[in-house]
Amino acid sequence: MPAPRTTSGEAADPHPRSGELDESQAPSDARFSPEEEAALLSQSHAEKAEANELFKRADYSQAISVYDRALASVPNYLDYEIAVLKSNVAACHLKLLDWKAAVDEATKSLEALDRLEAPLSSAKKDGSNEDGHGVKDDARSNDDDGVVELADTDEDEAEALKKLQNDDQRKEEVRRIRIKALMRRARARSEQGGWANLQGALE
Repeated sequence: MPAPRTTSGEAADPHPRSGELDESQAPSDARFSPEEEAALLSQSHAEKAEANELFKRADYSQAISVYDRALASVPNYLDYEIAVLKSNVAACHLKLLDWKAAVDEATKSLEALDRLEAPLSSAKKDGSNEDGHGVKDDARSNDDDGVVELADTDEDEAEALKKLQNDDQRKEEVRRIRIKALMRRARARSEQGGWANLQGALE
């Protein structure tokens, strides 16, 4: 599997092993090429589809193993894909009545979503777009009424509308995964508390 490259040209492992650089310390410019990233995502999506089928057949332990393989193929900077897979793993642990593991995996899913949304929040505060550049005149946002002013030309207007639609779709996807992860964590914590109370009563 090809390794991402830093600006110095050195290879960087997207999934560091124990004792090595963790995700929070990894260089922010370590990225796969678009072709390599697409190949890794294609492999991950195929393994995710296999794991989904195992989940439907109630083979939850095997599904976890295959979801883990799918996670191993995802570059560590693609937080949305990581969040989806972690949420699915949490669902498997719920089915296996492993409440602690379900809480842990759902929390990791939420953490990935937080990392994903942080740059967007920063961009809104400093008037920059998702790429960190200033908001262009053809799609300025009006803080008073939330209206986006579009460009005068049809071509620029269509491009701006498409970007807004894509942004809205991604926000909706993030919201949907966040709700699932929160519900799975809440259920696991509830069950965890119930078992703890029962054990205390028996003792």
